[in-house]
Amino acid sequence: MGNLTFSEILTISVVILIVFGPKRLPELARRAGELTKRARDAVATLRDEVTSEYGEAIAPLQDVANDLKAVRRDLDSTASALAAESPGAPPEEVPEPPGSTTTSEAGDEAS
Repeated sequence: MGNLTFSEILTISVVILIVFGPKRLPELARRAGELTKRARDAVATLRDEVTSEYGEAIAPLQDVANDLKAVRRDLDSTASALAAESPGAPPEEVPEPPGSTTTSEAGDEAS
């Protein structure tokens, strides 16, 4: 949402101009602006009501979210530091469980 390129906006504008014509376009733009303002006002009102009703319950959750974001930043920085320390290290091999056969061994047994 909100990731429109210039060509997409231009295409939409041309289609709107063709469908509604140049005479009705200013009226449509005015109505779209009014609807956008009403929607923003409604969202702001709803946000204020939710905050006033549930503000005390939301505050601890926001604190937990901030703590989790800090932990993630720490983990990301630690991981990038470890990756920078050993750029040429081979990836760790995961040991195979006992009794399992790899694809090359399975091909050898079939021949």
